[in-house]
Amino acid sequence: RENQDEYMELLHYRGRLEDHAFWKNRKQFVLLMDNLIYGLIDMEKFEITFSQLWKETFRADSAFQMDLKRVENLQLDPRSDEFSTLVTSVYRQFEVLEDEECTEQEVKDYVQNMLQKIQPYL
Repeated sequence: RENQDEYMELLHYRGRLEDHAFWKNRKQFVLLMDNLIYGLIDMEKFEITFSQLWKETFRADSAFQMDLKRVENLQLDPRSDEFSTLVTSVYRQFEVLEDEECTEQEVKDYVQNMLQKIQPYL
């Protein structure tokens, strides 16, 4: 039971670290989302740049988590809680679009909805 509790605590902390990594790039993610909504970039450009930023953030977070000294000294900002979930949900929309389960307009509407949910994180 104690090992399970420790494991769950570790998973929770890893999630918090991931939230923090994505939250640190929140302005870049929001700028891309705004650019899509206001027609400054098309869906293809949005998908490429958003995916690239998401993957770079994910890789950087994974590398960061391997550096235990840096992790130990990190002060997590409570405003970052659950942020990676919102950004990842946008990233996952590209799969839905590629599978033709929705239209570009539906993805755009989804992004606009996520922007509203992200506002408190800014």
